[in-house]
Amino acid sequence: MTSKVCISFAGSSGLGGFPAYPPELAAQLQAEFPAARISLIQDPAQRPAELADAEVLFAVRFSPQDLQAAQRLRWLHLASAGATHVLFPEMIASDVVITNSRGLHGIPIAEHILGVMIILARQLHVAYRHQLEGKWPRREMFDLYPTFSELYGHTAGIIGLGGIGLAVAERVKAMGMRVIATKRRVEAVPPCVDEVLAPEGLARLLQESDFVIVAAPLTPQTTGLIGEQELRLMKPTAHIINVGRGPIIQESVLVRALKEGWIAGAGLDVTDPEPPQADSELFGLPNVILTPHYSGLRSEYWKHATEVFRPNLAKFLRGEALDNVVDKHGGY
Repeated sequence: MTSKVCISFAGSSGLGGFPAYPPELAAQLQAEFPAARISLIQDPAQRPAELADAEVLFAVRFSPQDLQAAQRLRWLHLASAGATHVLFPEMIASDVVITNSRGLHGIPIAEHILGVMIILARQLHVAYRHQLEGKWPRREMFDLYPTFSELYGHTAGIIGLGGIGLAVAERVKAMGMRVIATKRRVEAVPPCVDEVLAPEGLARLLQESDFVIVAAPLTPQTTGLIGEQELRLMKPTAHIINVGRGPIIQESVLVRALKEGWIAGAGLDVTDPEPPQADSELFGLPNVILTPHYSGLRSEYWKHATEVFRPNLAKFLRGEALDNVVDKHGGY
């Protein structure tokens, strides 16, 4: 029997403000997989009816109402690397297999992080603020001299050495940095990493790093992982960058650390809550680079996302085990 495959990124069921999934990519999948019936859902109102007989759903959002509508669903493929937003109790208890798009976002996020690190090290954000005011701030920038730095010869500490963390490690190592990382399971040490620590080594990573990069998934173990004790372990000249999930860092404590000088600054692509409250102090802190959770965006996004989905669809139709399967209880 033909398997129905739904692709749903329209309106509120997808990425708000993001380009719709291209019909030509859906047509290419249909031509490549004639044994499947590819259905591109372009009207969110049609989603419940379309899901009724779907075996496969390629999406980024999935709710308890979706699960109730999708009685025949066997596999949910997410366009994101994170999966905690779909791990509600009914989904965890179901037989639906969840896969994620691990590997899709490594390159853009790693380049985003590298850019933020250079901005913070070279105080480019300060110079840009003066530019917007029509100033040539040579004296002001020279007065900041003790706070200037470079990446070369300094230490990057990566919390979470998955695909994104590894992509970061490759790039900062090429900049001449020492790289240490924590990983849940310590296996072989990649050439671009000087030392891999078990999670218990977090304190040493924080103490030794000039840049701390949070690239871990949000799980019960990582929620609130970085609080007052951890931030006070960092050097006063160090920066923290978060591209994982906002709740990994205790935000009220981070604001105190930034205001009181426990650390030098932060680059945040994720916050808690998200978006921040309108009166959040993060907006006004001069030592913060705040970006609205877009570090994973890349050119030809849907083409690359489909390249992750395509081989798994072939495996599904052949009855083979899928790649990138999410541990529903582990959270990733």
